[in-house]
Amino acid sequence: MTLFAQEWGKGQPVIMLHPLALESTAFRGVAQLLAGRDVRTIAVDLPGFGRTPGPDAPVTPACMAEPVIELARSLATPPVVLGMSMGGRVALEAALCEPAAFRGMVLVAPFLPWRSKAWMLSLAQWISPKAAERIPLEWFWPLLQRISTALEGRPEFEHDWLARASARVAYYLSCPATRAHFVSAAREMALDPAFGPDGTWTRLERLAIPAAFVWGELDALIPAPHAAAVAELLPRAHHVKVACSGHFMNGRHHLCFETAMASAVLHTLEASAPPAAARKRRARFVAAPCLADASPSAEAAAEQALSV
Repeated sequence: MTLFAQEWGKGQPVIMLHPLALESTAFRGVAQLLAGRDVRTIAVDLPGFGRTPGPDAPVTPACMAEPVIELARSLATPPVVLGMSMGGRVALEAALCEPAAFRGMVLVAPFLPWRSKAWMLSLAQWISPKAAERIPLEWFWPLLQRISTALEGRPEFEHDWLARASARVAYYLSCPATRAHFVSAAREMALDPAFGPDGTWTRLERLAIPAAFVWGELDALIPAPHAAAVAELLPRAHHVKVACSGHFMNGRHHLCFETAMASAVLHTLEASAPPAAARKRRARFVAAPCLADASPSAEAAAEQALSV
């Protein structure tokens, strides 16, 4: 399967994988921050989302990871892979299955199965992607398109690309095939085993490439204790905590989260460089700065933060 991709910048490659229901335009802001630092961002639409057709089989993390691995293999230089939320789970799958294809990994608020709520997530087995496909939302697509366009055009969303991509979700879901792929991907992640021989957390210890994580301390979807648990399993991993941000709808703090993502990418590129080129190792947990009230501008403060 060929993934639809958008590119920004030139230099060391980074493949970016979007959250559930979004698509590649969500990373335009992060890519623009990295473009001036010799980084080539390749943001893709995962199978079943955006402009990439979905499979006839269930949309599992492994299914979505296969074309990502093929894309990484096709590049002259092994890339860093960055995944956000669902994209983080797919990036982890790709890095676990084919570590030699990647230079490093950045997971942004990744979905990791909840052991304590396994009983609740198991209810997803009764959710049918085919049933979701039959809901006649396509009858309302002109209205949904107008609503999405109006939301995306709001002044506060002008530079918030994650929010703009989120505003289009209702319009995307008016497509029956996209709706079925959305439900299938959500169902398969919910049924993803947490522990055991093939459990996500058990496999996490096998990760063999440099890894960085970005966590929003206001995130209501990904529990904060995940950061500490990941740090125990991966003692060499780098973590960035963003105190003013949640999952990805962050309003005036959107640049804080995007800058933290860009910083994690630069750290991973540095950590995976040859020893002579790598700098002194940083602390495991780093607090990202809040840029919302920066003077003279948040954009200038973001540039300064990335230069440190």
